[in-house]
Amino acid sequence: MEPDESPVADARFREALAYARERLEPPARRESAWPALGAAAFFAVCAMTFAVGAILAPPVQLAIPITAPTAR
Repeated sequence: MEPDESPVADARFREALAYARERLEPPARRESAWPALGAAAFFAVCAMTFAVGAILAPPVQLAIPITAPTAR
């Protein structure tokens, strides 16, 4: 029995082989951030448009103006 065939060397070889196989797996694919970025930009534009519209719109008259009664 040669020194390379000992149980300790065999265990080290299996550990090294498992490490190499782990490194050979393809990396996990990350999701794209573009859809979320597009949605955020869309809602930001919508919010800015609403704000500009609210600022530039004429004031809303909620009550009917009260006028003094006229003489008959």
